[in-house]
Amino acid sequence: MEALQCSENVRLSKIKRPGGVFWFDFQSILQDGDGLWLWGPVGSPWGAPHDSGRFSVSVVVLLAPGRPWVAWWVDDPADRRLEIDVCLPPEATEAGWRYVDLELDPVLHMRDSRVEIEDWDEYEQACRDGWMSPDEAKIAQVTAEDRAGALRRRDEPWQERGWQMLSQQV
Repeated sequence: MEALQCSENVRLSKIKRPGGVFWFDFQSILQDGDGLWLWGPVGSPWGAPHDSGRFSVSVVVLLAPGRPWVAWWVDDPADRRLEIDVCLPPEATEAGWRYVDLELDPVLHMRDSRVEIEDWDEYEQACRDGWMSPDEAKIAQVTAEDRAGALRRRDEPWQERGWQMLSQQV
């Protein structure tokens, strides 16, 4: 697929059950074979049912329809990391994109190359309280383990490309 340069504003909505809709305002920077690349510079607005604010660090996000995860490169000087939100596949909306969060988050911490899957407690509560179906729970666990393995191997070119895109935008 040929890469298309983009420069429109995109709202990304992350649905947390039962917590509500969290939203983030981004700028699209590129669409290519890996998916849609979004940039959130320092100062980009975000909102949640209980709070709102602005990004204190820059981020780049990669998403694609049909894929049960969204990758976030977070340029936090205290903990530079690549986070993967395991989710139901993202869907286009009039304002941008949305996805339903399935709680588990594989994370690669760049300072020590440590990979972990975060939020097992939230996942277990979502399963226990019926906020996630058994099929969704299986997708979450299989996808989280698969993506954690991919982060450990660093064998996918998009992982490094995210850092390159982030450094080009900042």
